Amino acid sequence: MRLKDTITPEMKLGRPEFENTVFMLNNPVNALNLDHFAFQGNLLPESIDEVAYAMPAYLADDYNLFFVFAPNMRGRWSITFSQVQIENGTDVVAMSNVVPIGTGLNAVNQLSASAAIELIAYLKTLEVNHLGYFDEEIWKKM
Repeated sequence: MRLKDTITPEMKLGRPEFENTVFMLNNPVNALNLDHFAFQGNLLPESIDEVAYAMPAYLADDYNLFFVFAPNMRGRWSITFSQVQIENGTDVVAMSNVVPIGTGLNAVNQLSASAAIELIAYLKTLEVNHLGYFDEEIWKKM
């Protein structure tokens, strides 16, 4: 018996068909479960308004990307990316509109393949812990 080949998100990294991939959450993010979404051990999502949360994902001198946790997929919670402008080392002064996780990962991959793999590893850890999953089809339903 032959096992069917599985194409995982990291295998699609950098490809145009990966651009619209979204990371859907199984439950909303809130003050009680923030620690479940810790990144690099000690980074936690922080509230950016009465509903959404954000957390640094990739920081460089000329390109900064934050994870955004919000109910932005027809009211369903997902993780997307927003490009941010930072001044004085820590002050976020502007955030772009959110983009799908695949778009952000492809952008990071162009700058640093190892950083993109680290971000996928984080998301796959969330997946293994049943906190969310990669969805390549939801954008077709929008």
